[in-house]
Amino acid sequence: MKPMNPWLRHSVVVVMLLFFGGLVCAALVYQAMWTRYDNALQQLEPRSERLEGVVNAGADIETLLSTASGTVAPWLHPAGETAQNDVQQKLRQMIVASGSTLVSSQIALEPGVDGKLARIRLTATVTGDWSKLVVFMESLQMHRPPFWVRTASITREGGSSGAGPQAGRLALQLEAPLAPEKATP
Repeated sequence: MKPMNPWLRHSVVVVMLLFFGGLVCAALVYQAMWTRYDNALQQLEPRSERLEGVVNAGADIETLLSTASGTVAPWLHPAGETAQNDVQQKLRQMIVASGSTLVSSQIALEPGVDGKLARIRLTATVTGDWSKLVVFMESLQMHRPPFWVRTASITREGGSSGAGPQAGRLALQLEAPLAPEKATP
């Protein structure tokens, strides 16, 4: 057998060393990638378990939300584009039903800020006999959804003599809380 050429022997050794060096580098890269994957998995597992818990509790959350909405809904006026007119019309109906007269009214929408509900502020001046004004204030107190009275000022109108009914003027500042509008997905 013929002896191997020294250059050929050196090149085979170099190729073998490069091959084993490539294997070692591939193993190190594989180990680094596996470590990164394992660390990411350890971070995501608790989060995915929490999300899975929320998803599994979805039916309970929906039930509790509908219960809470049912409890709160009678205390909030419906929101929407016509909310201001609807609230003002409801107040006007209560005044007329009591037999009093609405002299003037102003209305302003205050949007909800910092977690507070949107509300409608009303200012109204009502005149009528004392007994009719009392009936109106009682109906205002009993009405649901409520009109929250911020200020009320009562003054007498006309003379104080005579056996007839006394007339009065009632100036009110009211608030009507609005239900939050549902977000469209």
